[in-house]
Amino acid sequence: MLAFLTHRTTLCRMFLIAWSGITVLLSAVASVGVTAEEAIAWRTGEDFRRQLDATIGFQWESTPIRQGLGGLASNQRIAIWLDRRVAPEHEVDLVVTDATLHEALQRVGSEIGGGVSYVGSVAYLGSKPVTEKLATLAAMRRDEIKQLPTAARTRFATSAAWTWEALATPRELLDQLAQLANTKVANIDQIPHDLWPAGDLPSLPLTDRISLVLAGFDLTFEIARDGSAIRLVPMPTEVSIERSYSPKGSLNTAASAIAGALPHVGMKKDGAQLVITGTLEEHDVVDRLIRGEPIRRVDTTPGSKRFDLRVENQPIGAIVKALAEREGLQLKIDLASQAKLQQRVSLDVKQLTLDELLDRALLSTGVTRRIADGVLELSLP
Repeated sequence: MLAFLTHRTTLCRMFLIAWSGITVLLSAVASVGVTAEEAIAWRTGEDFRRQLDATIGFQWESTPIRQGLGGLASNQRIAIWLDRRVAPEHEVDLVVTDATLHEALQRVGSEIGGGVSYVGSVAYLGSKPVTEKLATLAAMRRDEIKQLPTAARTRFATSAAWTWEALATPRELLDQLAQLANTKVANIDQIPHDLWPAGDLPSLPLTDRISLVLAGFDLTFEIARDGSAIRLVPMPTEVSIERSYSPKGSLNTAASAIAGALPHVGMKKDGAQLVITGTLEEHDVVDRLIRGEPIRRVDTTPGSKRFDLRVENQPIGAIVKALAEREGLQLKIDLASQAKLQQRVSLDVKQLTLDELLDRALLSTGVTRRIADGVLELSLP
């Protein structure tokens, strides 16, 4: 789900797109969501996946992360769950332009030192150790219930929307889910006391709802063979799932394409099938390759693209930061330059290289820039 960038990248929508995320503050979910009176028809299934590939643009300027995500969730009709360990008042300065929603969520994740993962039709933002494993863990739990007795399997697999009131505790929510599965949590005392804001989630299997509740505690769960109990356990260090694929055409051609795109996945041939072992995200890539879809990649070579940029009275630092993130550059700013970058500038330029655009943005500040080894350095001479 990486967006393909042409050599002509347009930034003019950066400040022109009318977006409610800057102004709308919603009652957040443990996650980010709305109250019953403001219920949103969340996107689910293929509609959810298509929206992740949709192009969006917005600006956050010292915006509390819960407020920003609340607006993004409302505007895109995408349920977003913010890890309980992220301070809701954490302020984010972020400019997103001509990026996919998936890329935008990745960049918000990077602002908190983490990433994004997708459990069903919910985007989960949290630390990398969690987001790198959560989707795969949720898929593993869904696979495991297939081995349960029929009645228990049906209860754990049942999908439903889920809401709860403000000040609910995660223990209460976990117990509520256990009752729906006619099971009990053997060691629920592993969950510390906490108070959560109101929640509103789209339809999800019961196991996915349990996985989401536990993720913020670095926990997952094991199910007794008869489904009568679940036990909370730490998230494992590494996770993977095995799936078989039947490519159309040459098996060797498909194997070469997969190995080229995902050199670290496990792969073996089994008759006319390829057996792949990897994370759920890696399986998503494999599935796209098998269907013949191109795997779109971001060109991050500085200077190879030209930009159109139209901004009015915007902080220079926010513009430079957006360009650095867009080009995959690490940004280093010396202390003396930081105050200069608070200055605001209006620009209306077309077809400038990255170097030219940076020079134009920094012109009034006296700040010099240098790009080397993937790092954009700003300093005063």
